[in-house]
Amino acid sequence: MATQDTTAAEKSWQKGIEAFNEGKLDVATEAFSDAEVHFRLAGDYKRAGDSRLLLGDTQRQNNLLENAVGSYQRASKLYREAKRPLNEAAADLALGHVQRQLTHLDRAQNAYEEARKLYEAGEDMQGQGNVALALGHIDLQRGNYEQAAVSYRRAIQDYSASHDAINEADARRSLADIERLRRHFAEATADYQRALEVYRANRDNFGIVDALLGLGRIYLDERQIDQAADSFAEAVKMTRSIEYELGEADADLGLAEVSLLSGRVDQALISAQSALQSYTARQNALGVANANRLLGEINMRRGQLTYASSMTERALRTYKAVAYREGLAATTASLGEIQRRMGLLERAATTLRDAQKLAQMAQNVPAESKALLGLGDIYQQQGRTTQAKVAYAGAQSLLAQIGEPAAEALAEARLASTAVFAGQLGEAASYLSQAQINANTGPLGQQVLPTILLVQGQLLLTRGEFQQAEARFSDAHNQGEGQQEPLVAAEALLGMARSRLSRGDLDAALSTFQEASRQFQQIESVNGDGSALLGIAQTLIGRGEAWEEAIEQCEAALTRFNQSDDLVGQADTLLSLGLAQRGNDQLDEALNDFEQALALYQQQQQPLGEADTRYELAGVYLAHQELERALSEFNKAIALVEFVMKTLQTAQHWTTFLRQYSEIYAQAAITTLRLQQDNEARALLTGYTRIAGSTKVVQHVNEYIDDIPTSGEDMTVADIEENKTLVKRLKQMIKGL
Repeated sequence: MATQDTTAAEKSWQKGIEAFNEGKLDVATEAFSDAEVHFRLAGDYKRAGDSRLLLGDTQRQNNLLENAVGSYQRASKLYREAKRPLNEAAADLALGHVQRQLTHLDRAQNAYEEARKLYEAGEDMQGQGNVALALGHIDLQRGNYEQAAVSYRRAIQDYSASHDAINEADARRSLADIERLRRHFAEATADYQRALEVYRANRDNFGIVDALLGLGRIYLDERQIDQAADSFAEAVKMTRSIEYELGEADADLGLAEVSLLSGRVDQALISAQSALQSYTARQNALGVANANRLLGEINMRRGQLTYASSMTERALRTYKAVAYREGLAATTASLGEIQRRMGLLERAATTLRDAQKLAQMAQNVPAESKALLGLGDIYQQQGRTTQAKVAYAGAQSLLAQIGEPAAEALAEARLASTAVFAGQLGEAASYLSQAQINANTGPLGQQVLPTILLVQGQLLLTRGEFQQAEARFSDAHNQGEGQQEPLVAAEALLGMARSRLSRGDLDAALSTFQEASRQFQQIESVNGDGSALLGIAQTLIGRGEAWEEAIEQCEAALTRFNQSDDLVGQADTLLSLGLAQRGNDQLDEALNDFEQALALYQQQQQPLGEADTRYELAGVYLAHQELERALSEFNKAIALVEFVMKTLQTAQHWTTFLRQYSEIYAQAAITTLRLQQDNEARALLTGYTRIAGSTKVVQHVNEYIDDIPTSGEDMTVADIEENKTLVKRLKQMIKGL
């Protein structure tokens, strides 16, 4: 009977081997299962264990991972009964590999530890090396880089002792992964190259692919984009010839990152989706998470925020399940940025703070700087200027330490934008100059140029150089579209519209604001759409008509800014709403709106917004004939304007900037004169004209003079005489300016 079982077992064994080699996995599964039964009945537990071990390999090859777990456990038990400890260790090692693939890290570690005991007892150096390498992978996945490096170095020693050059190269390549994550690029490159030499000498194509992928990742981290593309492309070509599906997926994901960094977003999407399909088919959970993470970034870039959020959250769930600290930090930062763009500022701030902590724990400087930039954007949107500056400066300092000039330029552009907001225009210009230098230094400088151009446009617009500002915004828009940056393109369009509004081209401004609104809606930008609607309202106000429609547009904008917790937008909208209410003869409502806007501008430390609001408040007080209150507001507005003016670096800039505020000076001088302070009024205008010239301010005063009635049946003789005297005094005030 035993002889018959042995014969049947050998026959099934051979059939299984042939089927496995031919890729007929279902046939192999049945054959190995039969072989195990017959070997066990014949009392040959060692061969029964061999059959069950190969059955596990077949199931693993067929992506039946849970089944493979059971087979390896059964094989381990059979080898124990056969008193074959080294075979038992091999089964435990295989079990650990599958558990790790299923992201059951604790179970995997337990299996590896069991294998280690058996290999150490048998003094099997190669087996010990296998265990050390596997344990290093677990520590790497958990972010325990120091312990992972220790395990990899031990594996190198064990393999060297057993003269196993291929596995030694594998361990050295894994150590290079740690060195890359620590940004020790020279050491990592040397280890990858040494491993690659061994693989090529031994014609190990799978090893060659893995080494090429490692080198590609280094090139990506060093922003050597062309070299990264070449390395990943070579890996893809080789994977297809050897049918290495996971290697091809890794290479596709690398190429997707290359495309995204190069501004080829559509190509990045195709490559990342291809990688995701491969990882999913192979049930590679960590690969699926990596692909989802990148797809989240790609879709965020494309403005598809809901989809991006879904993909990113999927990746996070996997990273949390396996405690993959490296992926967790970067992906949490990405989720925070997506939430910020969706207008969920409080949630985004919490997420980004979590990302910052995770990045610090993982020593992931790029992820930490990304979190800080996102927090700075939130603070800026909430008008918390000082905190925004601290966050941006922190990111800039970190990026300078690791030599990321393009990203550093982005942080400097953000600092410049904050300086514009705070009225520190000279400081803004300095930050922009440094950002331009850094953008020209690194290979990815072109990627940040649209943002730099955008902030340059903001600075020029604030300085009163409207045509130059529009040109910068136009360049930013074109580059943003060319690099498939729809958010930057939409923001640039908004800047173009504001420039056109500032120089009085109302029809062009209106159509541009409307187009910006459509684009912001397409990319799910709530506060961006609010800004565009506010611009439409401001254009209607500029026309001096359709007050009800302007009020409706302001209210719609205010709703969006409230939804997105955008306090800066709220302040701007309340100011414009007050203007529309005043134009609609609703002075009490206008006064309330102006007071709310003033409180927000003061809270935000935004001097020019406060100056504009004080000017409009003064207008309401004038309408109520409260001349002293009006003059107080005019003087405060002028002080704020001159404070900002003095931050500019050249006299020419002072001139252009101050001309924007000629009406404030004219109205202040007129009010001062009406309060019987003629000399003070003349001195105020003299100081203004010394810097900005007399043309615009004299024009405003003359327009005021033209509106003063000096005759009419409804006027008394005393009124006529009083007005004629006022006209004479006003003409005397501007005489010779």
